[in-house]
Amino acid sequence: MNSQLFFFKFIFKSLIRWATRQALVGRNRAPNEPEIGRFTQAEVKRLIDQSWQDFDELVPDVSREPTVGSRMNVRLAALTLAMLRSLATDGIERKYAVELIGDACWKIYQYWGRVGRFIGRTLSRRDSIKDQASRVTKDGSWPMSFPFNPPGYRALYVPTKGGLGFNVIRCPVAEYFYARGAPDLAVSTWCMLDYPLAEMVGLKLVRTRTLAAGDQQCNFRWFTTANEPDFIRNTT
Repeated sequence: MNSQLFFFKFIFKSLIRWATRQALVGRNRAPNEPEIGRFTQAEVKRLIDQSWQDFDELVPDVSREPTVGSRMNVRLAALTLAMLRSLATDGIERKYAVELIGDACWKIYQYWGRVGRFIGRTLSRRDSIKDQASRVTKDGSWPMSFPFNPPGYRALYVPTKGGLGFNVIRCPVAEYFYARGAPDLAVSTWCMLDYPLAEMVGLKLVRTRTLAAGDQQCNFRWFTTANEPDFIRNTT
């Protein structure tokens, strides 16, 4: 195991264990069959351990990724897929397994959102969204914040009346899931959690296309409630 992968596991193992236990322990093993019983702590521990074993087989070589953030996120994507495989091996129906994983991911998003690690400081105030054009680079790129920073992630600024708009044209996580035939897992976990994450900072997200679903871009449009009509008209 290389040093970067060792450090990744050192950082995330405890957090993943906590989030997965929070999301799964006590939940029904099947959504409409309560007689099957609920996940126990011992079962969840076994699922987590199995996921880390599968992760070692699924984790790709991320040396081509140019940033720490993109390398970290691709590894987390591999771990997400490993968890799906562990649940499938236990006979959990795919759609429900994706829902459970999404709930575990949300626990992590909530944590990171609260400490500000996954939210750019410029989006932390409702009124700061008015002045975002000043951050656009000369080539029209939008400089997203860690871990979504360029050049690992690439986005283009889109002028949007009353709010902030940009199109993500490169997402390494979307590439990872799409290449492995798991766009549903990406869209229903990583992508969908962007909406409640926006709400955590008092904003609303409108997005009609995602790279993970096979579109050419993710068209992010952020707005406050008062400006919602402007954003809806400018989602193309």
